[in-house]
Amino acid sequence: MSQSSRRARIGDVAKLAGVSIATVSYVLNNQGHFSQETIQKVRDAARTLNYAPNVRGRILVRGISETIGILLPASPDPNGPESIFSGLMEGVIGACQENNYHVMVLSPAAGDTLAYLEQVSRSGRVDGLILFDDPYLDSYRDILSRNHVPFVVYGTSCESALSYDMDFEEAARIATQYLIDLGHQRITLISPRDVPRKIERYQQGYAKAMAKAHLYPHYALAREKMEMDAYHLTYDLLTQPSPPTALVLTSGHDALQARRCAGDLNIHVPRQLSIMSLEPLSPSFDMHPTLSSIDIDLKEAGYQIATMLIASIQNHPVYSMRVIPHLNIRGSTGIPAIYQTPKTNLKEPVLKTGPSFALFSTQGRIEMDSKRHGIYCYDTRMLSIYQWRIGEEVPDPLHFDVTPNTLTWHYVIQQDGITRVLRRRLTLGADQFTDHWEWQHYGPLASWNLSLSMDADFTDIFELRGTPKIRSGIKRKKSVNGEYRVEYEGIDGITRMVSMRADRNAAQALDGDWKWCIDAPETHGELTVIVSWQNPVPEIPQAYLKAPLKPDTLGPRFHLEEYPWHLVISQAHQDYQMLLTDFGYGPVPMAGLPWFGTFFGRDAIIASYQYLLWNPSIAQNTLYTLAAWQGDKVDPTTEEEPGKMVHEIRLGEMARSRQVPFARYYGSVDVTPLFLMLLLETWKRTGNHHLMDDLMPAAEKALHWLLGAQDSQTGLFSFQNHVDHGLIIQSWKDSFDSMVYSTGEHAIPPLAVSEVQGYAYQALFLMSQYYQATDQPDKAHDLRKRAMHLKRQFHKRYWLVEKHYYALALDQRGRPLDVLTSDPGQCLWTGIVPQSRSRDVAKTLMSPVLYSGWGIRTLSSDARTYDPYSYHRGSIWPHDSALIAKGLAQYGLWAEAQTLSWSLLQAASHFPYGRLPELFSGDPAPSGPYPYPAACSPQAWAAGAPFLLLQILLGMDIDMTQKTIRLHPADLGPLGRVYIEGIALTPDHVIDLEVRQGRIHIHHLPDSWQIRKSSSSERL
Repeated sequence: MSQSSRRARIGDVAKLAGVSIATVSYVLNNQGHFSQETIQKVRDAARTLNYAPNVRGRILVRGISETIGILLPASPDPNGPESIFSGLMEGVIGACQENNYHVMVLSPAAGDTLAYLEQVSRSGRVDGLILFDDPYLDSYRDILSRNHVPFVVYGTSCESALSYDMDFEEAARIATQYLIDLGHQRITLISPRDVPRKIERYQQGYAKAMAKAHLYPHYALAREKMEMDAYHLTYDLLTQPSPPTALVLTSGHDALQARRCAGDLNIHVPRQLSIMSLEPLSPSFDMHPTLSSIDIDLKEAGYQIATMLIASIQNHPVYSMRVIPHLNIRGSTGIPAIYQTPKTNLKEPVLKTGPSFALFSTQGRIEMDSKRHGIYCYDTRMLSIYQWRIGEEVPDPLHFDVTPNTLTWHYVIQQDGITRVLRRRLTLGADQFTDHWEWQHYGPLASWNLSLSMDADFTDIFELRGTPKIRSGIKRKKSVNGEYRVEYEGIDGITRMVSMRADRNAAQALDGDWKWCIDAPETHGELTVIVSWQNPVPEIPQAYLKAPLKPDTLGPRFHLEEYPWHLVISQAHQDYQMLLTDFGYGPVPMAGLPWFGTFFGRDAIIASYQYLLWNPSIAQNTLYTLAAWQGDKVDPTTEEEPGKMVHEIRLGEMARSRQVPFARYYGSVDVTPLFLMLLLETWKRTGNHHLMDDLMPAAEKALHWLLGAQDSQTGLFSFQNHVDHGLIIQSWKDSFDSMVYSTGEHAIPPLAVSEVQGYAYQALFLMSQYYQATDQPDKAHDLRKRAMHLKRQFHKRYWLVEKHYYALALDQRGRPLDVLTSDPGQCLWTGIVPQSRSRDVAKTLMSPVLYSGWGIRTLSSDARTYDPYSYHRGSIWPHDSALIAKGLAQYGLWAEAQTLSWSLLQAASHFPYGRLPELFSGDPAPSGPYPYPAACSPQAWAAGAPFLLLQILLGMDIDMTQKTIRLHPADLGPLGRVYIEGIALTPDHVIDLEVRQGRIHIHHLPDSWQIRKSSSSERL
């Protein structure tokens, strides 16, 4: 129908005037505040089209008006329903035109809405009404029901009335959850102060998402009807000491004001601040970057509302609707800055489940020429090639993400007007992985292909590290029933196997090279490939391969409000749990990936000690595992001796066939005293007498070995390799060039290293305490006497008078290795340093030559052989610095302990995901910290370090034997608000710890326990 042959409608007026329908309604009803120019344009358009509602004739002729009305409030608030109304109208008009109905916009004068509605409902001017959620909604419903006028309510659910409800609570929850998933923790909701029902539901959804993530909600309430109020609120938020990293706003208009404020403050959106709106921005406004928002299909909503109302008018069956809005991610949201700008790049994402772990490239490939990539299980690289192509390309992913056992990639391929979006999810199990692809095709239809190359070489971990294999086994390949299989019969008598299968047939399959052709009509599809492996080493019962972690292994839940601490602790917890592996006696930490993906005695003990306060079950598992592998004979090839604790377990072909001596290797001097230290510390933490009953035989064998290894005259403990293989240096700094004199000359074993004397001293001292507590005074007296003799000898022989510090070690002639190193710092941890010398040691440790600003260097920067990028001659090891910080705290040197602890946590935030690596460079702050190229990451005692640092900052210790929790009330300001949930006090009772406003609160503490707060000068 042409414009000239039908009656003009409000939409025609709006189109001619170049304004919205809402503006036309307000102007013609003398409502709102508009420029004189706009008012004149609307009135001129109405006169030109001869526009005037005329329903009286239809009412008189038919008894109905064939008109539905939309009731708007009197006040034109730019964030109010009229902005939504503009979007709804197109859909409402469309539905009305299909059903030969007209639309009337009802805009009463301020303060006269009820009387106006009463008059309209009695006049018959409309057959039904669309209402918005409003404080007076109940009154509107009463008037319309009394006058038998059908109505539909938009924006809320009504039990006894027809409604079209947008689930605003769920919308806010989804939007907030998206920001949380990006990594945001400080998320503020900006909303009006006068809380209408819709805003209240927004707040409920926001609060629900925050509570689920154990985050504290923060609300900023706008002053009523104050123009630019969102701008001022945003300014206040972004200029506070700990500003939010994300804002959620209840309207697009407010989001625009927040964006302008961020720009004025030179805060980049989204790199430094994410902005999310719970309603879309009006198309008449422009924002850069584009606004991420909850998008409502207002046209569809208007169409459905009008259709529902017309059906109700015509007495057809009709039901209320509730719709979940759509989250539209655009340019104003992104990951927090702490994730975006690490100083190093994550080049090899790591996955681990059970004994198996995987290293991929960021493209999701296991490269043929890589010496690191692969799927590993029990010291064997099971899968050596795994390479996908999309068409003929090896595309870089648009995005990838990594969790403990899952990698996801997102690819976008664009060519010749065609776009293909591919999503890939690889999930690692204990003996297989599932690689699932999904794709969506846009544009002209065209065929394409996916191809995969796979191979397994079963290379031993030592061969990858450069040790040649003397003999190899037999490798076979075969395809059976759509499965490709590679088998390797090793010279150790074990047959290892890798197989591959898919859930759709390949167009081409030649050994490990498979290709799938995707036909043109398939615009959406999926493909799943499963790769499985077997490495049935008899030393580990296969039942442990897939055993899930027990609940008590998972430990407490850590919630930290402040960055970067939340990031660092969360990543450490994730890494620590990922490295736990059951070797038959409960989950214990693997040392580190990729080269040390097995059990190392020293690493497992230190990592268990770091986590002891929070979850002692790991330490107990470690102790039982060590006791099971304790030496019981003399074997020079593996350096096994009765009572000595194992250094390393290897389960690959070369170790099992004795091509390397590490199948069960005992070449370390310190694991045995560390075992005794961990045992006694675990007893104090748990009071577990069954543990002591079970392990005292192993402890006394270890003690017997320790006393036998002691020099009969000096009482010192040294090491020397007696065979032509194995480790030359058998303390924790086990690289061949770690032991040097100040002249730069390398020292030759036998060597008595300083921290080893500390371990032995503490082992003797703690065992004497245990004997005393269990009524064995003779044994207690003998061990205490030995411990004190060792302490005197240590100070006498190691103290460097001119340097006010202890030597690194003594050689076989008693000559000191007179360089400044981190080793004497660990002597503080073990208590062998006299109290009178502790401040001298601390002063040297915190001097610029040892303290880099990020941690304690292994060798001082003024030493001749210093190299900040070496393994042990100037680099920084997080576990080493953390133990030193613990020692400083134990001597009451709290300022130094806290400075060092904060430095390490800050260093962690510079690495991808906040993950501390095995070691990093000794470059001084503010440069660095830079990675050591071959560092293991994740690594057990690096993952454990943040938990020990958190314990130090809290000044916390638990002694079950005394039923006492000790706390040191320090300045915890930078730590922010902390909640640690589910700390096992006993096997049957847990406590929660909360840090709030710089104070520590313990919840659920039994009445029989006491809290003791130490003074600033008191030792921990």
